[in-house]
Amino acid sequence: MVRRMGLPFAESNNPEELNKLANETWITCLLFSRTCCMLVSEDLEEPVAIEDEMQGQYAVVFDALTGLADPPCEDRGAIFGIFRQLTRGPPRMDDVIQPGKQLIAAGYALYGAATTLMFSIGDGLHGFTLDPSLNEFILTHENIKVPYTGHQYSVNEGRTVLYDERTREMLQALKSQPSLDGKKRQLRYVGSLVADVHRTIMYGGVYMYPQNKNNPMGQVKLLYEAAPIAFLVANGGGQALTGLDPILELVPTSIHDRVPVFFGRLGKRNTLYSGLYSSHDPIC
Repeated sequence: MVRRMGLPFAESNNPEELNKLANETWITCLLFSRTCCMLVSEDLEEPVAIEDEMQGQYAVVFDALTGLADPPCEDRGAIFGIFRQLTRGPPRMDDVIQPGKQLIAAGYALYGAATTLMFSIGDGLHGFTLDPSLNEFILTHENIKVPYTGHQYSVNEGRTVLYDERTREMLQALKSQPSLDGKKRQLRYVGSLVADVHRTIMYGGVYMYPQNKNNPMGQVKLLYEAAPIAFLVANGGGQALTGLDPILELVPTSIHDRVPVFFGRLGKRNTLYSGLYSSHDPIC
């Protein structure tokens, strides 16, 4: 994107400028595709309604550029989900206020040494890699399954003091007990949602962003972050939960609702049932 927009290197490292350009690029491309009726962006307070000759039949929700922490992460990404329009005629809010289980497609892009696209239309999870010489995405990972075992866990342990007692005990159990493959668990945390989730999908383990004292409702946005990722994880045989509820079942009350998230292969003999959660109300 930096190359195509002709930005100098210094400006390309400006998170606000990059975020603005990414958002504008997504909106422009989706608008002129003439396939969308409504767009919801992480960077806009209100949805973009598309009417008249530009209107299509799909509502698209997206976070145009993730990983823009300060300092920004090297591995940035984008997340999107697609709903079918529920109403007839001009688009309405009902067309986007839908549970994740009604997504017809979702995906994320990971920008790093290579550009990777993970995508699903509900028939499994598939990975594509951008071939710059062809300017095309090539199918490189077909029917991906989230590994049942995995010794890595991903969480911001710098916020441990803000987590509730139950979550702190669960983290302690992760550190003290081996994973199902017999390996000692290790923390791996980049701080970029897409990068951390991608590692979890490919190598197993668990990604979690629990609620905390500063964010009692959680931090990850339900509609355009948690729900699309939950759709992908579920299509890879994994689970996506808030701690008690399946994310795909949740109906947003507004377009910017936040939720706590736990992604991975969360069976009863796996990561989050270690120690604490085998004797308490389950978190998964």
